[in-house]
Amino acid sequence: MKEKLKQFCRSLGLDLVGIAPPGPYHELAAILYDRMAKGQSTAFDEPDIAKRIDPRHTMPDVQSVIVCLFPYYTGEQRPTNLAKYTHGLDYHHIIRRKLDEIGHYLQANILDFAYQPFVDTGPLVDRYLAYLAGLGFYGINSHIITEKYGSYVFIGYLLTNYPFAPDQPLNRTCIQCGQCVRMCPGQIILGNFAIDPRGCRSYLTQKKGELSPAEISIIRKTSLVFGCDVCQDVCPHNQGVNLTPLAEFKDQLLPWLDENEVAALSNKEFTRRYGDRAFSWRGKKILLRNFAYTQGQQCR
Repeated sequence: MKEKLKQFCRSLGLDLVGIAPPGPYHELAAILYDRMAKGQSTAFDEPDIAKRIDPRHTMPDVQSVIVCLFPYYTGEQRPTNLAKYTHGLDYHHIIRRKLDEIGHYLQANILDFAYQPFVDTGPLVDRYLAYLAGLGFYGINSHIITEKYGSYVFIGYLLTNYPFAPDQPLNRTCIQCGQCVRMCPGQIILGNFAIDPRGCRSYLTQKKGELSPAEISIIRKTSLVFGCDVCQDVCPHNQGVNLTPLAEFKDQLLPWLDENEVAALSNKEFTRRYGDRAFSWRGKKILLRNFAYTQGQQCR
């Protein structure tokens, strides 16, 4: 059944699919507790570590985790003031739809099959699941890197009640050249495969509320008004990678936002025009704030 699953996924354009064990992932707990003790977390992180290391807190009868990677790299778009992952249509909707297609296929082929799909919404550490499923290896910037697509991939997964045999993690890491450490705008990459996400430029462009002068200075270091690509763009593993085969991420590209156009839209008009884009979820107010912070920066 596992090979049939992967064949079906390939028919959806997904060539990086693996199986992670159902946990619990006790080896991950010590890392997460250490980061929590150091305050190295954000409002986006699940505060209950038990939920982050044990899928049974989410699905009591889980027996395996199907992990899928969704490449999104479309080449270098110029000019751009948005992170690459937002250039295509909102990945949340696309990935959820494809995960449901996989789930429905398995329900039609496995008696009493049940699943729960997740993309950025579950408590588990999705990058760790991708690692356990043998789909990529860790970079010191904490991204999962694949041979074919580099780190320009989204991660989606399904908790299932079927005992698919797990795949094996890759026995390697990035080359640890230190380029991402040196170039990171917030200097948050600690060099030991850990980061302090509180100063991550991508996080700060999405953070609500008043920012500190130090946080503003980090945003001002590049011209992107949403997200950040620096640690990925300078990574040697991302040079010469394959473009995405997924039409949803390579059609209807929008690499550039016009400040005056955004400012002229009402909130409803903004949602109508950009609601199918990943950068829209924080609304126009945050984007206009970031435009103000990045004024004078040369667009890439």
